[in-house]
Amino acid sequence: MAASTFTADLVLLLQNAGLGTYGTNIFKGQKAIIPAGAGPYFTIIVTGGEGASGTHNLSRTEVAYERPSAQIVCRAARFEDAETAIQTAYASLSFVDRFVNGTWWRKCRPTQEPMELPLDDKARVRLVFNIETEKRVSPATS
Repeated sequence: MAASTFTADLVLLLQNAGLGTYGTNIFKGQKAIIPAGAGPYFTIIVTGGEGASGTHNLSRTEVAYERPSAQIVCRAARFEDAETAIQTAYASLSFVDRFVNGTWWRKCRPTQEPMELPLDDKARVRLVFNIETEKRVSPATS
């Protein structure tokens, strides 16, 4: 799986939903340095996902679709700000049959409703949900 392409696509989807800009309030990975402000700030954390799948047109070793997954974390000083932002993210990451950044995605689906995690190290609210996806490996295979 090309994790950098996957996370770049998720960043683009969040940006297109008006939720921010990469490096300012949208970040990738658990080691991202989150600013000290009130937020909301998003972090995209790649999780295990399911195994890739092929099709009858490909050999047994070729991947037709990969199925990566991720956790979307939103943190903000106020619960209401985090709640509004996470609901927008949830809606923007719930779709079927769409091109994203030139790659065909069969689906992007939240696996549960947003839930609250313990406060972060700056006493900000954290709301989170997980997504599962099924997509072509790259624009070249779309």
